[in-house]
Amino acid sequence: MTILRIAVALLLAGPASILLAQKPAPATGPAQPAASGPLVADVHAAPYRPSIDYTVTSGHRRVDIRNATLVNLIDYAHGIEDDDGREDAFIVGGPSWLDFDRFDVAAFVPSLQPAIPDTGQPNYGMYAPGTNGAIRPVVERILEERFHLKYHNEDRPLPGYVVTVAKDGPKLADAKDPTLPGGCQAARDKDNPGRVTTTCTSETVAQFLTLIGGTFRYPLLDRTGLTKPYDFALRFSSEQLSTRQDSINSYIEEINKQLGIVMTLGDVPQPALVVDHVDRTPAANPPETAKLLPATLELESEVASIRVADATEPQAQMRPSGSQITLSNYSLEQLVVEAWQLPNGAMLGNVPPWLDRVRYTIVAKLPPEVDGRTLVPHQDPLDSMLMKLLEDRFQIQSHWGEQKADGYVLLAGTPKMKKADPGSRTYCKYGPAEGEKDVRRVDSPFNGMFHCQNVTMAQFAELLSAVGGRADIKNRVVDKTGLTDSYDFSLSYTTGSRLRLQEAAAQAAARQAGEATAGPVEGLAIDDAIRKELGVRLEKQPLPLPFLILDHIDQAPTEN
Repeated sequence: MTILRIAVALLLAGPASILLAQKPAPATGPAQPAASGPLVADVHAAPYRPSIDYTVTSGHRRVDIRNATLVNLIDYAHGIEDDDGREDAFIVGGPSWLDFDRFDVAAFVPSLQPAIPDTGQPNYGMYAPGTNGAIRPVVERILEERFHLKYHNEDRPLPGYVVTVAKDGPKLADAKDPTLPGGCQAARDKDNPGRVTTTCTSETVAQFLTLIGGTFRYPLLDRTGLTKPYDFALRFSSEQLSTRQDSINSYIEEINKQLGIVMTLGDVPQPALVVDHVDRTPAANPPETAKLLPATLELESEVASIRVADATEPQAQMRPSGSQITLSNYSLEQLVVEAWQLPNGAMLGNVPPWLDRVRYTIVAKLPPEVDGRTLVPHQDPLDSMLMKLLEDRFQIQSHWGEQKADGYVLLAGTPKMKKADPGSRTYCKYGPAEGEKDVRRVDSPFNGMFHCQNVTMAQFAELLSAVGGRADIKNRVVDKTGLTDSYDFSLSYTTGSRLRLQEAAAQAAARQAGEATAGPVEGLAIDDAIRKELGVRLEKQPLPLPFLILDHIDQAPTEN
């Protein structure tokens, strides 16, 4: 997932939120050539991270891309910032690992500039104009020179929404002033924020489809034949919508009903990028790469205020404002975990009993040229600064070690999974497989779902913490199944937090009714779901795990 996506307006609220955003069609050729000169890029396999998302961090003449698959890099280089976490249909062919193996990239981009000055608006992820255009050709060169990517373009039948006029004709009024530039404004209902009215003035159908394209999983292909500008409004409610597909279905229905426009999903000939060859191991970094790369931003707060948090403050929130970041109502344990970027497989050792009880709010003033908004989604510089601050103000001393603790192992049972086509692409993604129903609904006991394609149990164990929820699976999972085949499967489960809420509600209802025991709750914890749905077992066993050992930490900070 890349965060370099331009949000035009917020359409929905809550878990079914959708951004009105431009989603460009796949490029039919490579990105524009980068500036002449040798490619300066550090490219290497990514270390283990409990995440299937990737990030792009831009700064002064340098870009850092973390945890990206080759599909992500091809996707980015060709201008598709699709953040729905699914396979990109326009990239076809190539080896099965194309969307599984992950890489870290740091590259010199001569024309890249820092974030734009703060305007005072809470719009995170702001970048200087031309950021994507500067980075994409460099990523294209990395793919060609370091991974030796070869591809060709051709039309292939790919999923897409064919947009046509309804049988009774369009319900669009000719623009009162067709000379005005097209535009749309979204406004929420004051009494019901889930209801939104989008009003468009002098907008063509093509412009409107471009605006809403990011809502849909596949491209919108305009076959309406309507070219004039129109004035129209679209009213939409997100009430009772709990999944993205719910929202898409409702959106299609309302556009048909209110605008007289029909959207039909099908396989339609579209430009595809066909991968002919790519190396699994990138070419080695030239010996002088580290010296030639611009240094990463090393931050130190010019002034930092640390105080005991008020109980009414929002918990565990980062709020940037200009060259200042507020970390609101964090426990000291949360601050340490954040600053040291502890992955799920790492734990804290020698922890004082008060570490997760004392809570602080930190206001850190950054150098005036640093825009705090860019640090929230790309946190390496922020975490490094926070680590220095905590070490200084709480007198933290620590070291890395290994201790035995409960970890998770995957054990064999009687597999219920379908054996995979060995030539299909390997991945695990959030949500249902294509064509399956999404069970994560308002009235469903299940609020977690993912699917995997062509994965071994060893690969599944590697990704389980990422796709299954780090709150429930706190450690890296070890595969002890002995199974070597690859499988396709989906898993639906109930998160631990949802189960605990249901259990508390059942106990309260039992007390109110004067009953001795509470009734059963619906849903399946992830270990139960794995056993029942997949036929393998996820169990806890004592394992040697990495620990950050706290040798010393003060409960109260030094004075401001």
